[in-house]
Amino acid sequence: MALVSKTKATSENIFKHLCDQMDKLGVKAITVDEAKAQATLSKQANNLLRYELDRAKYIDKFGDENLRNIEG
Repeated sequence: MALVSKTKATSENIFKHLCDQMDKLGVKAITVDEAKAQATLSKQANNLLRYELDRAKYIDKFGDENLRNIEG
């Protein structure tokens, strides 16, 4: 069974999620370990967004054909 988020992964949504987690941590609604796990997942999501942005820039500059050679 796959987990699917109903929220789009954007930098703004990731930041809002992290702020929400900090608020929860402040009132002890979650543990430090849970907050760390959420922060790690947010970092991974942000890295994917950065990769997609860099990929889009490369495609715009050089075209899609050259990108396939790099990814292969």
